[in-house]
Amino acid sequence: MKWHKTSNRVWRAIGKKGSFIISQTGKLFWSQYVSNMSAFKMPPVAKLSEAKDMCERNQYWEDAE
Repeated sequence: MKWHKTSNRVWRAIGKKGSFIISQTGKLFWSQYVSNMSAFKMPPVAKLSEAKDMCERNQYWEDAE
């Protein structure tokens, strides 16, 4: 998976099974995972790098093949 900025305050990493989405609201970055089988949100963080790291360490993160 690789991060792509899709709009002014939204970043996406799309994989074969699902995708991670980070959106900025005010000063906080909100992360979520979405797939056909499940979806969940993660706690907000103050930095984009922290949000990306949290997603990349998640068990649903797909490594490049």
